[in-house]
Amino acid sequence: MRAAFYRHHGSIDQALEVGDWDIGALAPGEVRVAVEATPVHYGDLLYIEGRLANAPPPPAVCGSEGIGRILELGPGIDTLRVGQRVFLPRKSGTWIEQVRVAADRLAPAPEHGDPLQLSLVPVNALTAQLLVTKVVTLAPGDWLLQNAANSSCGRFIIGIARELGLRTVNVVRREALVADLLACGADAVVVDGEDLPERVAEATGGAPLRFAIDAIAGAATTRLARCLDTHGTVAVYGLMSQQPCQVPADLLFLRDLRLQGYFMPHYERGLSLAERHALLWRLGERVASGDLAAKIAATYRLDEVREACRHELRSGSDRDGKIILLPNARP
Repeated sequence: MRAAFYRHHGSIDQALEVGDWDIGALAPGEVRVAVEATPVHYGDLLYIEGRLANAPPPPAVCGSEGIGRILELGPGIDTLRVGQRVFLPRKSGTWIEQVRVAADRLAPAPEHGDPLQLSLVPVNALTAQLLVTKVVTLAPGDWLLQNAANSSCGRFIIGIARELGLRTVNVVRREALVADLLACGADAVVVDGEDLPERVAEATGGAPLRFAIDAIAGAATTRLARCLDTHGTVAVYGLMSQQPCQVPADLLFLRDLRLQGYFMPHYERGLSLAERHALLWRLGERVASGDLAAKIAATYRLDEVREACRHELRSGSDRDGKIILLPNARP
């Protein structure tokens, strides 16, 4: 199969290759799936570079999530069918035309709906769901604060919070994004800056804030923390700034704040396989119906993967949305 992979860690130009990759013959209980769509995440690029401790060791096919259709069933499988659409397991090497995977790791996906959007369900949508529901207990009417609100996770968080009766105040870097996010269901959208606490207080009418979600780290963590009420929590799930989280010690102890990390596998451990599959199905139905939606910036073929990665590294209006690979697309 054609795949995008790395034999050693390094930069995109040094380590990322496109070529043939042998997925081997199906064993009992395994399935062969044609990949419809798979996103390019910033985390994927960090895996290629070897900058995250949990990076798949080389040689490895890249790709953290995706959607596909079953091409072939190995012996002993009676719960799936050829042609069925499925969500691919997290970190299963999805930048490839076809992937071989254990059947019990596949979650059924809606047959309808845009594959570009559905490809974001196993990681992005599930991350948003668990961030909103598992980190801090919130009640209908409560506010939550997030930065990078224009990201795919940010947009999913807005929709998931809205369904639960929560209100969101969303931090962006550009004024041009405000109207778009309000149209998506955001309760308030503010532009980031040193006066963020004042902007957030004005937008929420001074309502107490106990929970902030941080995708950026660095000084952005401080700005979120300054918006929180006593006993508030900042959950960090990203590092877009590539800087350590910065929160002054006096801010932490005087307000009794919590600064904690969020990594999805830690929050999945309490879910049975059936519960996880049911959650993915429900998120998939919302995405397929358009109730939850990310912005798509561009799609690329597999042979264009380096260009796709470079596009992922852009910011602002130069990359307004997710980058999606279509491994089986042809020129």
